[in-house]
Amino acid sequence: MLPGICTMLITGKTGGNQRKMGVQVTLEDGEKIDGEEFVIGMAASELSYIEEEEALKAWIIVCRTNFVKAVGENKEVNAKDLSLDYISREELEKNNGKKAWLEINSRLEEASEETFGQVLVYAGNLIDALYHPVSIGKTVPASEIYSVDVPYLISVDSSQDVESAEYMDVKIMSYKDCAEKLKAAGYEETEESCRKQLQIESQTANGFVQKVKTKENHWTGEEWKEIFSLNSTNFYLENYGDRLRIVTIGKGHSMGMSLYGANSLAKKELSAATILSYYYPGTEIREDLARATPEEAGSTGQS
Repeated sequence: MLPGICTMLITGKTGGNQRKMGVQVTLEDGEKIDGEEFVIGMAASELSYIEEEEALKAWIIVCRTNFVKAVGENKEVNAKDLSLDYISREELEKNNGKKAWLEINSRLEEASEETFGQVLVYAGNLIDALYHPVSIGKTVPASEIYSVDVPYLISVDSSQDVESAEYMDVKIMSYKDCAEKLKAAGYEETEESCRKQLQIESQTANGFVQKVKTKENHWTGEEWKEIFSLNSTNFYLENYGDRLRIVTIGKGHSMGMSLYGANSLAKKELSAATILSYYYPGTEIREDLARATPEEAGSTGQS
């Protein structure tokens, strides 16, 4: 064991014992890594809300599902073509320091090992495993946001999310500042027009804004979110004295698995499988080892 431990302390890797998926990913800097290492980097890109072991396993399975679906039948892919969040080991170490990075990397590799080959399917097909940091207190169906019914993306209770520090965000600004932000984004508005004409034109049943308008301009909820750096499109506008107050609920689109909610369920000793079946009703975990080499497939210990 000693050489392996020394290797991990020096490099953060487990001496090459990590199983491989069999898909080669070329990163933007030209480095080539295995798909399972890319999955670990996907999981590492959003760890602010995931601390519990079972939540981490669930998160790894979500990331692997999205990776495998994005890759399709390809054995070689470029990371830039996948449109998936990813953070390299080097970035992870830079952002967290050597000691914390080693611990994070070790936990990620362990979760990868314990769930190796596992993906989420519905009726035998890989799902779109949507996720978000913090819900509005419940998840919302895909039909509300995208006007498309997806049987495993429906509304489920996630009321534990209200305990998150990021459940609600409040921004207060002068109407002059509001006009300046809109002008910087390419829209001509005045302090007066923002004060008297600004209003939400339409929103979904759960409060996700579809359109914002003044007399001269219209914005989608996503455009408004981008301009004012909001956590989600679930917001409302109100006059606060002589200033504008923007109150935002949740972080992200609230579809699929809430990362904060998944961690809260893990604290209640729910397993990764239970957490996933809760947030993606009707789905099941499939052992997808088709991409592994025969030797790797035979080393899983499964009968």
